[in-house]
Amino acid sequence: MDLNDIFQGRLTDQKWKRLGEYLKGRQIHAGRGITIQDSSSSGTIISAEQVEQIPPTQAPPFSVLAIRRVPESDPAEYKIQMQEGWVIDRYTDDSSNAVQFHEVNLDGVAMSTRPRREITVLENEIVYVQYTTTNEGHINNTPSISKSTSEPFSTHHAPPSGEGSGSAGTYYVKLFKLVIEDNGPKILVYQQSDIEHSRLPTFRNLGGERYIHKQWSEDDDRYDFRTLKQIEPTSGITYGKVIVDATGDEIDAVNDTIKFSAIAQKPDSDDPQVKVADNGSGIITIKGNNNDATIRFMDCNSPQVAVGTLVFKDGLLTTTSTDINVGECNDSGSGGGS
Repeated sequence: MDLNDIFQGRLTDQKWKRLGEYLKGRQIHAGRGITIQDSSSSGTIISAEQVEQIPPTQAPPFSVLAIRRVPESDPAEYKIQMQEGWVIDRYTDDSSNAVQFHEVNLDGVAMSTRPRREITVLENEIVYVQYTTTNEGHINNTPSISKSTSEPFSTHHAPPSGEGSGSAGTYYVKLFKLVIEDNGPKILVYQQSDIEHSRLPTFRNLGGERYIHKQWSEDDDRYDFRTLKQIEPTSGITYGKVIVDATGDEIDAVNDTIKFSAIAQKPDSDDPQVKVADNGSGIITIKGNNNDATIRFMDCNSPQVAVGTLVFKDGLLTTTSTDINVGECNDSGSGGGS
């Protein structure tokens, strides 16, 4: 009902009543979930209906479902029931299921077994999940529930790296701790969810010779790779660098490719006498000009008597001794003979 409807046609007592109701704001159209009630004094009460909370269908993984004291136990023992949980392992190779779920055992039986099994816990005991892995970080046993009065210490797996074979891992994931407050048990929660196991990636060096990847450093929590080093001659000597210097900062994208200088001979137009040959299989050969020669020095005072010989092979001198005297020398150092 609006004003346009009220004032259509002639005025009547009914229309005046409707106008009064309209001005008092009684024409309220409540939506879903809204309740309208007349006040006991005057006016109108508008309120939202109470929404019923739907309880969760299942408790979180590894949460405590029930706890009871063992009668007449001294020291006090408590029987605890828990919601089952899983340890999740992820594989990246094609030969295995990428996501694998490992159900956790309690006293050698899967936690999903019914009726539920109970674990007996004392004051200040910590309940945890324990499991082991290979050096690649994959779970290799059935995870199980255990307990201890001291906090368990996990050791992370170390992947094979460099020449090292790595090491296996032992993991303890805390779930909760039982404490006593005001003469009653209290649960200190550490985890109420499935356990996502974390693996470290594995690097390897293919082929032989020197390894670029050195090792996984447990102390520094990082992978170590070797650095290429260039041995440079002493100052003042002209030389060419085998490893080309970086352009700007080493981290820049332009340096993503490590460049090496090439060994080259002079252009053919310069008639080079030292040659460089590449067999295409990784062997570079430095050689002469392939010219062989023999220089024989004869003593002219004693015909047919050779006093020295120089032999050149592939353009290079091969004679082991170069101390050659020709003729006889006087004290001034001039050569004798004719």
